[in-house]
Amino acid sequence: MTVVSNRSFYVEQVNDVTVVCFTVSALVEANYEFVSDELFDLVEQVTSSGPVQVVVDLGSIRNIDDWGLAMLRAFHETIENHAGMAILCRITHRVMQIIIQSGLNKGFHLCDTRREAVWSFSDTAAHT
Repeated sequence: MTVVSNRSFYVEQVNDVTVVCFTVSALVEANYEFVSDELFDLVEQVTSSGPVQVVVDLGSIRNIDDWGLAMLRAFHETIENHAGMAILCRITHRVMQIIIQSGLNKGFHLCDTRREAVWSFSDTAAHT
């Protein structure tokens, strides 16, 4: 079920998991301001009611630069600072290479598919 739709992404709610699906093809300096504004408006909404579980679907992202990496890192850290968790999924080979080169693959939670990412939250809940 689509909950929110913006210029740069739409949001679906899958059980207790918020799924953010980017519709833009790049997270770069040229679109950084409007994407980050929309993304952090979403963060304020979803974290206002407590811890949140978020899956970020990067399937449409074909290019990312330092600005985009900084945005994803800030998003990831903000969710975790609110006792939540964010998982990135459906990362293209090119974008994954950039994430690995930056070293951020060690700080991000990553899954191959959206289904795997959503289910990993139920696995986490089962083990707590």
